[in-house]
Amino acid sequence: MKVAFVASHSQASELSEFYNRIKKVLDDRGYTVYSGTLFDKKHDTANFVEDQKKREEWYKESISKVREADVVVVETSYPSTANVGHELTYALDLGKPVIALYKSGRDPFFLRGRVDDKLTILPYTTYDLEQVLANAFDYALATQDVRFNFFISPQIGRYLDWVAQKKRIPRAVFLRKLIENEMQADKDYEETLK
Repeated sequence: MKVAFVASHSQASELSEFYNRIKKVLDDRGYTVYSGTLFDKKHDTANFVEDQKKREEWYKESISKVREADVVVVETSYPSTANVGHELTYALDLGKPVIALYKSGRDPFFLRGRVDDKLTILPYTTYDLEQVLANAFDYALATQDVRFNFFISPQIGRYLDWVAQKKRIPRAVFLRKLIENEMQADKDYEETLK
């Protein structure tokens, strides 16, 4: 299983113990973990800030790894919209299960405004981080999407390609939203849920 681990670089010194413990749980479970430059001691953030090409490469790689991930784990103790918030939102928009962890007492109150079945927001303490993460993974794996393949006509394929290019919406996300909208509008289906 592939896991993208996202956390604030600017808080790495303060929260490094927790970042390392989260990474260890993921490694111990045998997951393939992408954490970008988070644990790279040689990483020079100033170099990335000054060099546009490096920023673009870093962004593309991070987004690519979120797209490839089966689950995204995000440490949200520090409010960071620049990279953490963007990658978290991107993962949810793709329908990825997201586990948002935060140190107890540092509730990401704004994030709680996002209602999404794929988003699990959990506090942890120094004493229970590993157990909280293990429980969250068990839940997230149960909410993983089911792969569904089917044939479409070339005309539909061209339209989906156009949507992806012009509206910048992945084809699978576009189709998923169409079905979700239909589910919400279907009164007969709503009756079966009661």
